[in-house]
Amino acid sequence: MATTRELITKVNQIFGENRMDEFIDFLSDDIIWEMFSSSTGHTTLRGKEEISNMDGGENMPERMYFQFGTIIIEGDKASVECTSSGVRPDGSQYSGASCDIYHFSNDKIVRMVSYVIDNSTKSPSDY
Repeated sequence: MATTRELITKVNQIFGENRMDEFIDFLSDDIIWEMFSSSTGHTTLRGKEEISNMDGGENMPERMYFQFGTIIIEGDKASVECTSSGVRPDGSQYSGASCDIYHFSNDKIVRMVSYVIDNSTKSPSDY
């Protein structure tokens, strides 16, 4: 059995390289992924199949670039700060920041909670 640090390091590497088929392998069959987004609101995905079929929406970049920051680990849980960027289908830039909280059991992710802020349309005066 891997440590939580080993698991989150591998998951971040795979996710950062957009290797979604491998990312799906780290999910439990009955995973729950809650996403709270400044642009799309709240979404809950249930099960590995639903996540593997998710669509980020017509306005999301086809390929995202991630930079992972602080990682906090406590037992079988990990929290990861991240920034992301990409180019949308219309040519405009996407820029975001997120915090993902992972819950592991038996080397699989059983629950994720993501808080995502879309910074693409924000100006400094918006904060």
